[in-house]
Amino acid sequence: MNRIYKLLFITFLLIIISYNCKKEKPEGDPEYQKKVEEARNYLKAHIKESYDISETSPTRDAAVSNYLDAVNRGETDKYLCTKQEYLDVFLPNTLEESTLTSNMPLEQAWEITELRRKVALEQLQDVLKKEKNKPIKIETLTWRDQVRQLNVLKGHRVGNLVIRVGNRSISLEQIRLVIEHKGKFKLCVIGA
Repeated sequence: MNRIYKLLFITFLLIIISYNCKKEKPEGDPEYQKKVEEARNYLKAHIKESYDISETSPTRDAAVSNYLDAVNRGETDKYLCTKQEYLDVFLPNTLEESTLTSNMPLEQAWEITELRRKVALEQLQDVLKKEKNKPIKIETLTWRDQVRQLNVLKGHRVGNLVIRVGNRSISLEQIRLVIEHKGKFKLCVIGA
């Protein structure tokens, strides 16, 4: 089943890439450039010193653990940045980071993010359903050395994550980035 999702994801990306290759470059499309400029203006307007972020955790490890426990209970939207938090908190603070989504219209940036999240979530659920409702224990959770300063946010990138569910040890690669704001933490980026 996991291979099917990967194959579908790769096929989808190839279709998008080949379609976009046939079109003119977006840089030359005035309508596209207008949307990019509107997105950049929107993001600049949402750069603040302080944000209200829901369902935060006291540590970055707890942010990962809380999210995995929520997914295991079927509450897939808990402890993960909402669409609004992603657009109004995360993206404004990564505007100058040259990320995949930093130079595209907001709706396109969210579509890509949502697709990556959906594939990652399906992979996580596929792994966890084999041990349904058994507690998750984090065996190993390492963090990359460099904490990314993203304006008023800090980005903590996951290095290695191994969980134990039942009698199985499972390595997870879907959990990517936890943001920190004013000493509170929340999972923001998951992907496949």
